[in-house]
Amino acid sequence: MTEWVEMGKFAELDDVAKKEANRLAEYALDVALDPAKVIRFEETEKGFRLLIDEDLYKFYQGL
Repeated sequence: MTEWVEMGKFAELDDVAKKEANRLAEYALDVALDPAKVIRFEETEKGFRLLIDEDLYKFYQGL
């Protein structure tokens, strides 16, 4: 089962949220991961959370 790491919280899926997701998508492509499989938004009571797969997070953190 995939572990997800929260990278941000947003009140709505506006341009700021989409730009952050696109930035992470470019990083995912740089390390040969499919952005559609390793990045997602999850709806919460107060908006949305931007989540990335644990493997992408490890690359992102340089682990």
